[in-house]
Amino acid sequence: MLRGVLMTGFLAIQGFAVAQPLLELQPVLETEPDLSYQRYAAFAEFDSLLNAESPLSPTGESRLEQLYLDIGETLESPCDLVGGGCSWYCGGGPDTLWASSSLAPTNGRTYGAANAHDLDACTEWSEGVSGPGIGERLVYRFAPDSPRLHTILVVNGIARERSLWQANNRVRSLEVAENGVPLFTLELADTMDIQRFNLPGLLGKRKDGRPMDLTFTIRSVYPGVRYDDTVITEIYFDGTDVH
Repeated sequence: MLRGVLMTGFLAIQGFAVAQPLLELQPVLETEPDLSYQRYAAFAEFDSLLNAESPLSPTGESRLEQLYLDIGETLESPCDLVGGGCSWYCGGGPDTLWASSSLAPTNGRTYGAANAHDLDACTEWSEGVSGPGIGERLVYRFAPDSPRLHTILVVNGIARERSLWQANNRVRSLEVAENGVPLFTLELADTMDIQRFNLPGLLGKRKDGRPMDLTFTIRSVYPGVRYDDTVITEIYFDGTDVH
């Protein structure tokens, strides 16, 4: 539910300043990425049946059909958030992404900005400053002709393992600004589920012809039980103008 949805909110989408307080967008929750052992085993079985050297038995054919229904044809791994088939990403998406800070690599694992938009639930960005990272930000740049977006999706915290998700901070509130103008906040739930935010208007293809920078700034967090690093697995998008 949107709180305080006023005409000023829609003017903000067109690049005008808005009066405080900002709109607070609430998420629609979707099922969390399934990274269970059973899910990995299903992908391995699917691959094995698809690439079998000899004809499948009736039982094998039946199992392959069921896996087609369960997995589909476009996902290559349980970590995939968007499949390889046709989606908004066929024509849309940011062309540049950077962060105000990133945690240094540890044990061969990286935490750079690119991890927040690789459409992979098994990688993540972590801010790299002392404390919970209030004020740290991710910036997504969209080319002037990039298709417009109407949805922001977020996977909060470390999604690849529940114990790590609990150990580290998750974001409670993200402020979103377009080319420096605050638009609204994303009020995130403390869950591993995918969180879908439906926007009050379309974003992109600015009237001034400039690239669009969407800045996501951490405003508050849910504290982890062990570490004071704030982590986001993914911020990605859906939109229009591609079909």
